[in-house]
Amino acid sequence: MTDKEQDDPLRDLLVDAASVDRRQIAEALKGRIAIDSESGRLVLTSGFTRLDARRKILAVLLARKAGVLLRTSEEEALSNKEVAEVTGLAPGTAAPGLKSLRELRLVGQDGKKSYLIPNAHLADAIHFLVGGEQ
Repeated sequence: MTDKEQDDPLRDLLVDAASVDRRQIAEALKGRIAIDSESGRLVLTSGFTRLDARRKILAVLLARKAGVLLRTSEEEALSNKEVAEVTGLAPGTAAPGLKSLRELRLVGQDGKKSYLIPNAHLADAIHFLVGGEQ
């Protein structure tokens, strides 16, 4: 990189969209969801039951991201049906919750129409999960 490129003020706009803050993820999930070290299965804890439907969905999707980062899970994204199964929400509750979270740009979909939290929206999703509104 040349001196001219290093001094370019536009370089301040560059971010690594693939980087994630593991500490923020851990703090957001602590007391809500744990991950079984052997199976990678999500273990819903007492704090999870106190969350509203949208926050339950975000917590599960965030835990799946954590599982992939920890290499206890291979897939980050979950289908609508899988979200309902893991969260314990009725499909009629999970689907509108996912739609609302997509409209808030906290959740995205992959090529198979499964849901995940894009790294670029991770900080906003964590903020919403821990009590902040959007």
